[in-house]
Amino acid sequence: RRLFIVAGAALGVVLVLASGGLGLKAHAAENPITNLSSSTLSKNPIIRLLCFFGVVRGIRTEREYLKRLAVTLLKKGARKIKRKKVEAICIPLVAAFVGWLTNWLAVQMIFYPIDFVGVGLKRFVTGSIYGCDVLQPHGLIGWQGIVPAKAAKMGYAMVNMVTSKLIDVHQTFLKLDPDKLATLLSIEVPELAREVGNTLFPGWSVALAENHLLPRLTDDVRRALLTFQHEYLASFVRCMQDNLGRIMDVDEFVTQYYVEHKPLLNSFFQECGKKELSFLVNSGVWFGFLLGLPQVLVWAVVDNIWSLVLGGLVVGFATNWLALKLIFEPVLPVKVGPLTIQGIFLSRQKEVSAAFADFYCTWLLKSKLFWEYLFTGPKRGAFKELLAEHNLEQIQKVSQSLGVRADLVDKEVLGDLAELGADSVFAQLPSHVHVLHDHIDSVLNIQPALESGLQSLSPQEFEQVLHPVFQEEEFILIIAGAVLGALAGALQHLVSDGVRGHLARKRQEGQSVMNGK
Repeated sequence: RRLFIVAGAALGVVLVLASGGLGLKAHAAENPITNLSSSTLSKNPIIRLLCFFGVVRGIRTEREYLKRLAVTLLKKGARKIKRKKVEAICIPLVAAFVGWLTNWLAVQMIFYPIDFVGVGLKRFVTGSIYGCDVLQPHGLIGWQGIVPAKAAKMGYAMVNMVTSKLIDVHQTFLKLDPDKLATLLSIEVPELAREVGNTLFPGWSVALAENHLLPRLTDDVRRALLTFQHEYLASFVRCMQDNLGRIMDVDEFVTQYYVEHKPLLNSFFQECGKKELSFLVNSGVWFGFLLGLPQVLVWAVVDNIWSLVLGGLVVGFATNWLALKLIFEPVLPVKVGPLTIQGIFLSRQKEVSAAFADFYCTWLLKSKLFWEYLFTGPKRGAFKELLAEHNLEQIQKVSQSLGVRADLVDKEVLGDLAELGADSVFAQLPSHVHVLHDHIDSVLNIQPALESGLQSLSPQEFEQVLHPVFQEEEFILIIAGAVLGALAGALQHLVSDGVRGHLARKRQEGQSVMNGK
């Protein structure tokens, strides 16, 4: 009841102010409200409206006056609507267009432009994740899409949910069989060995060994070399699995990849939320049209540009706000009679989970990208160190198997040799790991686990898959819709006046011609 009273009072004030009832201030100076008599009340429309909504006592005594006032306004409105039918019909239609336009603009502002457009005098940095700045989409003058501006924050939020709640990264990579990877990579070893040899030794020595020494090796020596080669590769894979946290951070990899490929992050949200984004845009038409109907009544009784401006502002604000609310609320299903109501996005959890998992496993969680991260990412130094340590361990094993005394071996020389070999292998290996990609992707098979994990999330947790893209700068999106709606309302009023003036001049010219004749 209190909410109804306050809302009614506010509506009464807005209506009276819009109709030019600004004389209350002067009246109040002459007649303090404490001394208002019944006759004074009956002469002041704003006090009557406040009385009607329970703000001032006297509802019973003012009821008849308000009835007469309502009838007068209705008659006035009816005459105006009858006289200006086209304009009256246009108001809800324009409101529908404004609703669609403001919602469409909100969606565009979420994703575009990819790069900042404007005068780059100042960009506001709100934080940093893995060395990537999190920016405000607006500068002093200009705009960047919300998702591209906050790519680091949004990308990290998504992948952190995956690695912390849905997939155990270490256990996933333990599914790889080191012996199988060693067998696959052995196909590339001759070429890899030739390239490494050319970087460590003179070209003639490599050619001599390849053309004259290797062909003369006995079968036993060949088998021993192949066994060593296989064991070297398989043991290095096991070494990588045991030190996965040292050489790879999936959160860092995905976050930085999204920052470097901002259109891909846009595509992720657009793919997972395509129905919600479509609803956000299209619902503006229906919400705008419905909100335009009461706007016709206000326009009919108020001869003021502010009626259309205020109506446009309300339409622009309300359509954006309503659409955003309906996408994510209520979070939990609510029974209303025979119907079950839930936020549009949350009701599609199974469908969105499939789209999410498919996108991640198609564009991000791929063997090719994992290896690129190892060779070029921030942890490439740790990967090279691990390779050098593995080389040193293998050299020591070979020395022991050959019976070389440990006190005769210079450890510093061995360390330098191990690092030199690691540098050479690290430089040449990227062009040879392509033989592993299909096998690694098929064995990891992350998609089913990711999809089932997403489906098992609670509605509150699943909401965070898409809601962050709307939560960031949501207020700016709604205000932008309100401002655009107000401008559209003002434009509608100006166009109406222009059309009326043009028609009036035409009629006057026609009348002048008739009088002349």
